[in-house]
Amino acid sequence: MTDAQTYYDGLISQGYTSDQAVSYTQQYYPDFQATPTVPVADVTPPTPSPMETPQMMAPTISQPTATNPSGEGGIDIMAIAAVACIALALIFSGMAQFNGSWLSSDADETGQSSSSGLRTVTLDCSEVTNETLQTGCMQLGISILSEGMTNESIASMTEKFSGETAVTGSMSDYCSNLYDYTIGLITLGETMTSAATGTTVEFTEERANASAAKTNCDDGVSAGSTGGIVLWVGTVVALTALIFTILGMVGINLPGGIEAHGKWVSLASGVLMMLAVLVWYLMLPSSEGSAMGASTGVFITVFGGVFAIVSAVLGIVGGMSKSN
Repeated sequence: MTDAQTYYDGLISQGYTSDQAVSYTQQYYPDFQATPTVPVADVTPPTPSPMETPQMMAPTISQPTATNPSGEGGIDIMAIAAVACIALALIFSGMAQFNGSWLSSDADETGQSSSSGLRTVTLDCSEVTNETLQTGCMQLGISILSEGMTNESIASMTEKFSGETAVTGSMSDYCSNLYDYTIGLITLGETMTSAATGTTVEFTEERANASAAKTNCDDGVSAGSTGGIVLWVGTVVALTALIFTILGMVGINLPGGIEAHGKWVSLASGVLMMLAVLVWYLMLPSSEGSAMGASTGVFITVFGGVFAIVSAVLGIVGGMSKSN
């Protein structure tokens, strides 16, 4: 029996029809012609080897492996830390805006101390031990910090700070009122001296000193106003950075993918906070001989700027890690 006949018989034993078996066999043995075969009872037909199978083997297709877009598939610790840092920076910058102690002085020999924020001045009489002197200290502070030193504003301030040992008011009102109060005392002194001597006396030097003090005080107002504006810009930028960082962390895309720039916005907010302190300090009048020194508000702002910059660094390092 030829190989072709054997192959043909094997196909028949597998259940192929004669025509199918001939067709498949002729694919390998073109000259093959079928001849009748006698079936053998109770014989298990041999299974053709893979080389003899007429079917074409289906190609094996490798299936793509699903990957997690987050890289490591867990919680992004750096992203969470970046959000926490920029949130703290935002809180600190807001606190610094309304902190009334960017500059402060220790209590003098009478027990009176003072502090100033970006736009306010506080006179503290809490360490004045004598009750009469403490009351006089508060009355003077209320008068100096009232708006225009009018009777109505003084009455309003008196009611507002009743029972308190410190009074807070606008820095611009403080500068104007202190100048007017000082000029009033100088004028009174000139009048009394003129009456005593019978000649017209003018305290020129004292008036010049009062004018110089008013100019310095107004410079402090300008410094606080400008520094406050820069700090407000830094606060708004920090808020924007917080939004961008959160959106980037949860995978929400904005037009143009701008949320991916949250780290750079955080860096800009930190720089602006630091710049606010620098601008404010450089615009202050000369502090030579002054008892005032940097206080809480300055440190809060610096800490806010540091947290914003740390948030930016975490975002940059986290982005580099994901890229790798």
